[in-house]
Amino acid sequence: MSTPTLTSQVPAVTDWLVAAAQASTALGADSPQVYVFDGPQPPVATQSLERVLWIGASPLEADSATATATQAWPFIDHGRTRDEDGDITCAAQHWSGDTTAKTHRDGAAAIVGGVELLLRGIPADGGPGDLTMGGLVFWSSVDGPFDWTPRTIAGGYACLVTFKVSFRARLTTS
Repeated sequence: MSTPTLTSQVPAVTDWLVAAAQASTALGADSPQVYVFDGPQPPVATQSLERVLWIGASPLEADSATATATQAWPFIDHGRTRDEDGDITCAAQHWSGDTTAKTHRDGAAAIVGGVELLLRGIPADGGPGDLTMGGLVFWSSVDGPFDWTPRTIAGGYACLVTFKVSFRARLTTS
């Protein structure tokens, strides 16, 4: 961890996920594009988009926590550091006027898979992604519970997958 962090890595992890997803050729830079949103959006902003990824939000849980973290004091270093375990809520949705459930279930799974690729391996080893998020955390991963919610919206069928990105970080003083 290169930068001292006293309170939490949740903001930095969220920022990293948004930027990495927007730049990913499997997500935001893909064609057709996966629209990547930082936090909740008004329903009208997303209802006509076929492929959507929310980082730090789920459209089905409008008033719930978007991230959680717990911290523990390592006793070895006299309280100069804390370890933080965190979870960022994410949601992937695939939608169109097509009413075939499999099409949208597979499309939502592909978006979640794109997020997984962001967090697989480390650049020094030639991995497709970076489980350290550029050195912000010790490790990160896509975790469950995975909630699969099929639904009919805006004249078509959609599949929404809610999941978490988990991480472990060390908070340090300078």
